[in-house]
Amino acid sequence: MRKIGWDISHQEFIISDHYYFSKLQRYINEAGMQVDEVDEFEKLANYDTIIFNYPEIPFKKEEVDFIEELVKKGKTVGIFAYYKNEDHIADTCNTLSERFGIKFNGDIIIDNINNYDNDNLLITTTDISNMNNSINKVMLACTDSLLTTDPKVRILVHGEDTCESKLEFEPILFAEYVDENGGKFIAGGTCVFWDNYSIDLYNNKEFSLDLLSR
Repeated sequence: MRKIGWDISHQEFIISDHYYFSKLQRYINEAGMQVDEVDEFEKLANYDTIIFNYPEIPFKKEEVDFIEELVKKGKTVGIFAYYKNEDHIADTCNTLSERFGIKFNGDIIIDNINNYDNDNLLITTTDISNMNNSINKVMLACTDSLLTTDPKVRILVHGEDTCESKLEFEPILFAEYVDENGGKFIAGGTCVFWDNYSIDLYNNKEFSLDLLSR
């Protein structure tokens, strides 16, 4: 059974919040995986997949070193942010992600054509790579863009040609650093693609489970 450690030591959104994440919890269990909230950072080493969903406390150097070692040992680590950077979410995520050649831009991505419910902040895209073939379209709400600086980083989700970056960056929305030993570090511009509102739209469910089981 794959074990997922959902970190709460950096004041992340908790997966046990029924209003926001009850569906994700149920789908994880139905997929034969286990998820635990983890409030002691060192205990993350006991898990196959480690998730930081909107961390609000910056990562210390020793914590970044710790996560880097876990990735080198084959673990999968994911960190997910939000748009704007008004509360420094991009800056906080960058204290970890930049070690793996991925930077959150603090951007706002809109799409006036490809979106859900005629809302240009709820963008949809079919430009998906290096994922399960069953994932054809996802909805990403209120997403940041990413800048990649390492050749070991590959794009997972890119905006459609119709989307726009307020800061004029390329609309890279999810990306993944792949270690030579098989470990992965995943960064996503939004943390609400798998909440109760979004997860049943398009292939968001399959997308979420793929990220957790890579």
